[in-house]
Amino acid sequence: MHALVAVLAVTALTAGLSLPQAVADDLDDQKARIEKQIQQSKKDLNESSKDLNDKAAALQASQVKLSDAQAKLAQTQAELAKADALDKQMAAKLVDAQAKLAAAAKAVAEGVVKLDEERTQARTVVQQQWQQRTNLLPVAVLAQAGSTRDFQTRLQWSTTMFDASEARIAALETAQRDLNAKRQAQSALEIQVAADRKAAAENLKTKQALEAQAQQQANEVAALVKANEEAKAAAQQAAAEDQKQYEKLVADRVAVEGRIKARIAAQKKAAAEKAAAEAAARKKARNKQSQSNSGSSRGSGGRSDSGGAHHGFIFPVNGPITSPYGMRLHPVTHVWKLHDGTDFGVGCGTPIRAAYSGVVEERYFNVAWGNRLIIDHGKVDGHYVSTAYNHATRYVVGVGQHVSKGQVIGYVGTTGYSTGCHLHLNLYLDGNVSNPMSWY
Repeated sequence: MHALVAVLAVTALTAGLSLPQAVADDLDDQKARIEKQIQQSKKDLNESSKDLNDKAAALQASQVKLSDAQAKLAQTQAELAKADALDKQMAAKLVDAQAKLAAAAKAVAEGVVKLDEERTQARTVVQQQWQQRTNLLPVAVLAQAGSTRDFQTRLQWSTTMFDASEARIAALETAQRDLNAKRQAQSALEIQVAADRKAAAENLKTKQALEAQAQQQANEVAALVKANEEAKAAAQQAAAEDQKQYEKLVADRVAVEGRIKARIAAQKKAAAEKAAAEAAARKKARNKQSQSNSGSSRGSGGRSDSGGAHHGFIFPVNGPITSPYGMRLHPVTHVWKLHDGTDFGVGCGTPIRAAYSGVVEERYFNVAWGNRLIIDHGKVDGHYVSTAYNHATRYVVGVGQHVSKGQVIGYVGTTGYSTGCHLHLNLYLDGNVSNPMSWY
């Protein structure tokens, strides 16, 4: 419904502008009527333009947030992949270490059994030696009487028993050393397995934290994707509305050019009629000469003196040019549009002065131009020139009033299609919109 009201408001305004100026509403009455319609809609040109800028900025901010969130998610996912790979590697390593530990434990158990066996055999040998007093055998052999052959037999027997005992003790010592080595290996493996288990547990915590973080970031990305799509749709809708309003602006521009050309045609007709009348008078008076003023039909507005360089026109305000005349590529809609005038960046309330002498032809309010005033300067240096002043907060001259160059005609504002205080100056040469700076 709001969009329909906005269209009806612009349509009513356009229809009103097509009427003769004599029956057109005065600025204040027309402004009140149009603004009442605009209040019913939040999609007039100015709001649409600001809305488009806001939506475009929101879309850009949304895209930045989404890109940042996606980058963080990708980083977390990469870290999670590393943690997962490390987890699998640690699990395989732990399985291998546990298998080696089990083998080491088995080897230790077997070593204990073997050591017990060696210890038992050694104990048996020692007991036998003790029982047979083999440690005193050399003395006994020397002390007993008998043949030399008996002595040798006893000595041989004693040596054999001693060797057997020594071999058992050596085997016992070897078994003990082997068991100690196996226990050391088992202990080292137990330490390694414990360290691996701790590292695996820590990595598991890291992995679980990364999984939770990745899930949270994925949810954020999903929400931002949705928000980005909504922002994109809103920007596209605002861009479409802006394009519609621009088309209405172009239509208004064409209508203004048509009215100016109609006035030029009337001026030319009047000039021709005046020239014909003067020619008839000269014929009647024969040798009496009169100076023709065929180049002017609207008082001082039709003066052809240039007043100096640049056709004698002055800047309506003293301020910097913030946006020159020319084509513009919209950053969101990517549509080329004509910026059909020159913007001067000055504060609201700054006096606006007539660029040249002339007659006020139109004064009205438009949703695009805001408060607008058009001055017809007549024929200047061979061209019919008109200037238009837009976005004013108010004007202090009315339709049909003659104004002089430099006279205050109004005050700078930000009405209509405007996002800040400035003056938008239009120049029409022979009824066609032109670059104002080409006339300065």
